[in-house]
Amino acid sequence: MPKRQDVKAPEKIDINMTPMIDVVFQLMAFFLMTFKVASTEGDFNLKLPKAERSAGAANTQTEMINVVMRANAQGDLMVMQVDAAPPARWSNATDAILFSNLRSTIDNKVSQARDAGQEEPEIQIDADDNLRYEFVIKTIDAVSAKFDAAGNYQQLAKKVKFAPK
Repeated sequence: MPKRQDVKAPEKIDINMTPMIDVVFQLMAFFLMTFKVASTEGDFNLKLPKAERSAGAANTQTEMINVVMRANAQGDLMVMQVDAAPPARWSNATDAILFSNLRSTIDNKVSQARDAGQEEPEIQIDADDNLRYEFVIKTIDAVSAKFDAAGNYQQLAKKVKFAPK
């Protein structure tokens, strides 16, 4: 019978770490050299609103024209009121008349301000949250421009904003 040889444990295998460390440093150097810092999102050169107007002479103050629009549950315009004027009720039949009257009111106030050399009035729209978008657009259209008898475009109010809720 053949003699059995003693099985020896294999010799310990050493892993040479030097090449792996070299590769890690090369990768690290590559990423550091090619890394580009992302530009900061947003524009920090903001145009912030001016401070509230001080109570100065009355002719230097900008007039504010408030247009209040109230809607029913379906979002239809029910009432429109300009400043302290009596509220106007809306219906399909009076739609064109209502916005035409609004345009002429704004036209008169803007013309008076221009003739007096004052700043043109600002328009503030106070609309119900559920008011249909088409009525808001018609209002903005009515207060911002008109066409004269010759068909020329004339700008009315330059500043139109919404009332804070």
